[in-house]
Amino acid sequence: MAKPGKKINYAKQQRRQMKQAQSEVTIAGSSPAPDSSNDTLSLQLHALDTWFFRESRPHDAAGASELSSLFPPPIRTLAGALRSFLGEQLEVDWNHLPSDFAAALGGADDLGPLQLHGPWIVHNGQRLYPAPLYLMQKEKDIQRLSPGKPVHCDLGKVRLPELAPGFKGYKTLEQAWLTAKGLEKCLAGETPDSQDIIKSDQLFSHEARLGIARNNLTRNVIEGKLYQTRHLRLHEDLQDGVHLALDVKNLPPELRTKISATQSAILRLGGEGRMASVTVNKLTQTCPELKVHQIKAEPVKRILIHFITPADFNGLPFPAEFKIEQDNGQTIWQGQLNGIALSIEAAVIGKAHREGGWDMQKHQPRPVKSYIPAGSAWFCRLDEHTDWQTLSLALNGQCIGVDTAFGRGQILLGVWQDTLNTSGI
Repeated sequence: MAKPGKKINYAKQQRRQMKQAQSEVTIAGSSPAPDSSNDTLSLQLHALDTWFFRESRPHDAAGASELSSLFPPPIRTLAGALRSFLGEQLEVDWNHLPSDFAAALGGADDLGPLQLHGPWIVHNGQRLYPAPLYLMQKEKDIQRLSPGKPVHCDLGKVRLPELAPGFKGYKTLEQAWLTAKGLEKCLAGETPDSQDIIKSDQLFSHEARLGIARNNLTRNVIEGKLYQTRHLRLHEDLQDGVHLALDVKNLPPELRTKISATQSAILRLGGEGRMASVTVNKLTQTCPELKVHQIKAEPVKRILIHFITPADFNGLPFPAEFKIEQDNGQTIWQGQLNGIALSIEAAVIGKAHREGGWDMQKHQPRPVKSYIPAGSAWFCRLDEHTDWQTLSLALNGQCIGVDTAFGRGQILLGVWQDTLNTSGI
């Protein structure tokens, strides 16, 4: 991270980024061939300068003096960049797209056979994951929220997450990510070490920009059309810097082979046409997963579902097919996920994550939607004791909700030791 007041040599930084991107291609090309059953490729995206991924508010929103940037960027932004990258590799004529292009790579609202996962922030070669919102921090001490006794609220009589008695002055972790090691500890019911928590100021800095609207015919400034944006500059003075990764599955074999041999490419990414270098890696880092030997008691009755990407349940906090039930006077949400019958007894859900964007094909803004933010978690009770391997195969790493092809609602499975219910029922 650059020290305050230190001047940044942008030319030197750009040369270093390009050199790093080229070295990653060499590493990827020299790696052993992946298992033939694994058809997933990982695209690595490096910023050549600043990036800007506009928040959901429009530039002319009331009271909007400056628009900030989302990070990581919305998945639809990266999906559009991916299709542009693949189209360039195929040398397609964008004015006359071949009929098999959409069939193989989908469109803006339907990815066809493609499956995306991510985007992932990569910090010093390690993938980072959103910190669960049940984590609370006071200086270097980390504590977990746990469901307390049922209380009456606008949702009914529900168990609201709370800190253990005696702990005060703790704050939620906002704009924070965990290393895979730190997230594994959360899945196991433990707390991560402070060094496993990565804050936003360790990943990027903000740069204010002032822009104007111009009449392209007269080349004059349009009066009153000033705007301010806040760009992101990813830190590149670390050992391996910061970049993004996007996993892509189910590419046609011919195209997968073609882009695997691609050394590097440059494309426009996000608002204001900022530049990014793209390299392709045949091997991907897998998400953290608890193994059977890490489970203290088998089979299990209670699980903790972690969301590592934003989820869409059509504006609801839970899937629409889940029914509100009363269990001994307590409100629960009952249903099935991938064949596993369970009840949601409590949840930690952050403020709505909102995304909009621009439809380049229709030349109009996309509707703004609200999503369950990454880092949210559900405390669930299974209808019956189930072995961990069955649960892991059915749920861990799967996507639930709407737009799962875009990687929405990807979940990881953890254990929940309910301290208020030790009977195991």
